[in-house]
Amino acid sequence: MIENLHRVSAAFLSLAIASAVLANHGPGASGGGNAVVSGETIKPGKYEITFREDYSQFQPFTDAQAARRALKGGDFDALDHGFLTTFDFAYGVVEDFQLGASIGYFVGREFKSATADAGIADISHAEPTGLTDLVLTAKYRLLKGQPGNLSVIAGVKVPTGRSDVHLDNGERLSPTDQPGTGAWDFPVGFAYSRFLTSRITLDASIMYTFRTQHSFFKVGDRLDFGAALAYRLTERIKTFPQYSVFAEVIDVYLMKDTVHGEKDANTGGNAVYVTPGGRIRFGPNLALTVAPSFPVYQEVNGDQGKVRFKMAVSLSFSN
Repeated sequence: MIENLHRVSAAFLSLAIASAVLANHGPGASGGGNAVVSGETIKPGKYEITFREDYSQFQPFTDAQAARRALKGGDFDALDHGFLTTFDFAYGVVEDFQLGASIGYFVGREFKSATADAGIADISHAEPTGLTDLVLTAKYRLLKGQPGNLSVIAGVKVPTGRSDVHLDNGERLSPTDQPGTGAWDFPVGFAYSRFLTSRITLDASIMYTFRTQHSFFKVGDRLDFGAALAYRLTERIKTFPQYSVFAEVIDVYLMKDTVHGEKDANTGGNAVYVTPGGRIRFGPNLALTVAPSFPVYQEVNGDQGKVRFKMAVSLSFSN
């Protein structure tokens, strides 16, 4: 589904991968952050459903500013802001093993593309909107108990999303700017969670997403790693409503896209986000999480815009 630069839709789609394995930060979990994956697994026969809304505000560009960028350094694309609505489902199959699925709907607003030729810049617009790719995941817990919960995660992103959005000049958008990329991706990683005290929990995870090529285009691979500390404000764990706060730091590294075997110099980069958030558990089976994210470091390759602000709101149900 989180984070990119001017290649923006692929970042939103990476959020879907994160949220699919994130499940069990909802009711009954140890704590958890926003994008860091939990090391816990759902009990056999139990499930969790999460509805999540992500909003991202990118560095704004007027048509004139985009044209100047194109005249200076070549083609330039920018999205002003976007929304990603995801539906996640996770199910405990047997002890220490769960399966998950996630799919979403992406709404991009005020996308503009500037191309330069012979000293003249041409501006086109689009509203990239549609169903995202389906993400299927499996999580197996390797370690539990006093040392904490350590799990290994693997998954596959199936190219089910819309990939035929066009600019108003008739040109097809790049796969990274589509709701669906048209390619198969494979996320793998590890997640760790434990109680530091009866009211403080630690979560940490690292995820690497392997991308595959489609129509001579390959979105750059992605590496996410981070940690979150959560503190339960409500003294007793069985008292509801129950309030908690958390602080999360996550680093997102995006490799460059490849077109016909050549690296695109205006893609990829590194960004670090800090997220202070809060969670309310209305009961043992229902939880609401609100998590604003702020970029504290962004290094982009070539000529790209940057992220200004992100917000995630999720509602989780479990049995």
